[in-house]
Amino acid sequence: MRILKIDAVAKQFNVSTATIRYYEREGLLGPINRVNGIRQFASSDLERIDFILCVKECGMTLAQIKHFLAIYQKGDDTIEERLTILQDQLVQSEEKVNQLKRSIQHLKTKIEDVKQLM
Repeated sequence: MRILKIDAVAKQFNVSTATIRYYEREGLLGPINRVNGIRQFASSDLERIDFILCVKECGMTLAQIKHFLAIYQKGDDTIEERLTILQDQLVQSEEKVNQLKRSIQHLKTKIEDVKQLM
């Protein structure tokens, strides 16, 4: 098992060390193992960070992520609720992608209109 320090983790995920510390402080991560006061991130911590960043990128708020992780900790009794949360987020994300595609197409059309004026 490979253990990483916070600087390496931040670089790996292209976030600041302050972001990782914030996630830990907010209870989204942790507790992170420390050796002589230095955080030592295990693969499970990295998987958690990857999940947080993924769903955050899809539009889930930190409060929603915190709720999801809290019910995840409760075990298999929450599988149905977790599935619903993830499915709802997927629908919302797909709607955003479709809206962005429409906006991009509209922008391309406007670009062609302007080119015609040249």
